[in-house]
Amino acid sequence: MLFGQLHSEIFALFAGSNRFLYERVLIGLYEGFYRSDLHFPTQGEIVQLIYTLLGDNAELWREDESPVVLDKLAARPGRRVRRRKLEAADAQATSAAMMRARHIYNRLQATGWIEESRYGLKVTVDMPAGAMRLAEFLCSLREGLSDQLGGLVIQVKNELEALQRNARENAPGLHKAARDAASFGRYLRSVLSALRDIDKRVVESDSVGRRLRHYFEDFVEKLLLQDYAAISTTSHPYRFRHRIFTALDAIEDSIADVAAIAEAYHEARLAPDPSAARDLVYDDLHKVRRVFDQIEEAFERIQQHRSRLETRLRNTVRYAGRRGNSFLQRSEPMLLQLDRLLARTDGQDMAPSMSGLLEPRRSYWSPALLARPRTYRSTVSGGLLVLPPPDPLREWRKRLDRDYLARLAVTPEQVSRFLERRVAPFGSGEASRFAIETVDDFLTLEALRLSVLAADADGRGNAIANHLAPHFRFSVDTGSTIDNDWLHCAGFTVSRIGDAVTPEIQDAQ
Repeated sequence: MLFGQLHSEIFALFAGSNRFLYERVLIGLYEGFYRSDLHFPTQGEIVQLIYTLLGDNAELWREDESPVVLDKLAARPGRRVRRRKLEAADAQATSAAMMRARHIYNRLQATGWIEESRYGLKVTVDMPAGAMRLAEFLCSLREGLSDQLGGLVIQVKNELEALQRNARENAPGLHKAARDAASFGRYLRSVLSALRDIDKRVVESDSVGRRLRHYFEDFVEKLLLQDYAAISTTSHPYRFRHRIFTALDAIEDSIADVAAIAEAYHEARLAPDPSAARDLVYDDLHKVRRVFDQIEEAFERIQQHRSRLETRLRNTVRYAGRRGNSFLQRSEPMLLQLDRLLARTDGQDMAPSMSGLLEPRRSYWSPALLARPRTYRSTVSGGLLVLPPPDPLREWRKRLDRDYLARLAVTPEQVSRFLERRVAPFGSGEASRFAIETVDDFLTLEALRLSVLAADADGRGNAIANHLAPHFRFSVDTGSTIDNDWLHCAGFTVSRIGDAVTPEIQDAQ
């Protein structure tokens, strides 16, 4: 529950007329003692900092809103503070600030923002966990639009590539990649929201000066030079999108990688059982894919808002002079002179060679000024498209690639025949005694080991385990170890419950 971790009166500070003062005090206390340093302040240190903030922000609590010079305070052990008088200090304002600092301290304690903790004879002031998270959110919200999340796309790419290199050791990176992808989606949404807010401020501006100030301070300095520059260069959504999708496809298609990541999730207690861990792995993969599938619409909207704001800026600068008095001042003498000229002619036509601002129309004739005839487009004629002959080396390379991929993809039938040759009917055998003679034997045993680790309690859960379940039973033996030139891992026992034989023709199918 939200209010199970927050005090029931924690938002009461921002409901009164002194909310701006409490905002400065809260952010000052959090940044001064609790945000980065592992410091345990006393009541005197808290009161001293509140007193200093009152002196720096006198316009928020004094009736005349004028700056003031206060006496210096020095925190002493416990709750005491020492007052050091200054010649230029205002004694009345100092007393009022001292009383207000004590009142603010008690108010913060009553609303649950701070609490006193006793360690023996020493009493320190701590901030509860819920209040600390809320203060961190308020600080990040106050820092403005430049939420520096520019490297999230690169982080997602690096984490997925690390999974491809070693899925077992880098498995927690997938969970972090899902969170980073969601953060990048929120980052694009925040940029779009900031553009809409700036657009609204520009429309509501009642003068050209305010409109230009919103353009250059909010749009150009805060957003265009920071957030938009980041997503247009280092964090461009399309910069590493193809590589991210390629890594996602490779991880999803690899049964071994998914099983290794699920095992690491289960060991890290991210899921209660192996089946839930495997579901969480696919859920994280789908989260990353969904974010980068849906960024096109958000990025297109950001581009449209940016173009509209730039167009409005050009129009504002172009027509700024015409809306002011300068245009009227320049046009007024010309209109008066036109009135005098019209009154002088008494309704007669003006002379064609009249000197002044008005000039008669002159027609210019030249061969170069004649309109050029429209040229006709040439028609496209059809023909035969000659394709180059296939390259034998390229075809051979494709065949080798297909053979290599087919060799890596171990089928359930291969695993079944591998076990039938090594375990007698109705017998059992330890995996550590299985002979590995070829690379195919190694790939088959590795696929079998990963299938056993990823299987459910009933011996099923993946394609290989489902195929072997009617004919074999597996039990993990923590006491034995497979240790040979090919593998070094935990062993397991295989029990054959029948004498069925898998035909060789099934591989060809």
